[in-house]
Amino acid sequence: MDGQMDRNQNADPAPGQGTGERTFTQDDVNRIVQERLAKEKAKSSGESDLAKREQELAQRELRMSAKELLSEKGLPVRLFDALNCTDKESMEKSIETIETVFNEHKANAAGSIKLKGFQPGVSMGMTDAGSLGDMEIRKAMGLRT
Repeated sequence: MDGQMDRNQNADPAPGQGTGERTFTQDDVNRIVQERLAKEKAKSSGESDLAKREQELAQRELRMSAKELLSEKGLPVRLFDALNCTDKESMEKSIETIETVFNEHKANAAGSIKLKGFQPGVSMGMTDAGSLGDMEIRKAMGLRT
């Protein structure tokens, strides 16, 4: 009798008498795996889109900060294209460098330019036309100058 019980326990259960386990065909397994992969791909795609948007927003904020900082320091906003805006520290260092060079250039340019023009009360080395004429006449007549 022990042999017969062993055969009954090892035999496949009849339909409707299942042990709670379900068997799947290869097509069922492939379909389930494809569905789960599609869900994960959609989920990761949504996360990557969100990360991409956050990165773009951070870049826009950094650009705006750079332009504001240029304006605050009295530098032309056109210098923005010369900045390294990969991160905030690089941007600030670029602005400091540009500010230093720009201010040195302005100081050198202002020092080398000598404005010439009329300045009231300052002799420009030119004599008055009337006095020049008087001096020549006096000299020509042998009078004291």
